[in-house]
Amino acid sequence: MSGFLRLALIVSAILLFVYMIKKIRQSKVKIEYTIFWLGFSVVLIVMGVFPQLVYVISDFIGFQSPVNLVFLMIIFVLIVKNFYTTLEISQLENKVDNLTQQIAINQKDERDFYKENRSK
Repeated sequence: MSGFLRLALIVSAILLFVYMIKKIRQSKVKIEYTIFWLGFSVVLIVMGVFPQLVYVISDFIGFQSPVNLVFLMIIFVLIVKNFYTTLEISQLENKVDNLTQQIAINQKDERDFYKENRSK
């Protein structure tokens, strides 16, 4: 792995780590969501600091270049994260739809109740 790629990995991972810690302190992101990104940045730092580990894993799996393994791992992790985020968004949209329907039902019941009481 080239020195530039190692440096880019380490610097970007440290920046990601610091950014996520800053967002937690500002209460803009929940800790449970940040755990993934903090772990991801730690893995990137480990890969940048100990490139021999990447070489061993890439040789074991059969990659021609360790850089290909690094890119493949990053792409794979981000695709999996995107999939889980899509699932979570879908569940939240279903909850919003259900709440909207429940509010509409409650408002109709209230209007009907007031109409009945006014006519008496």
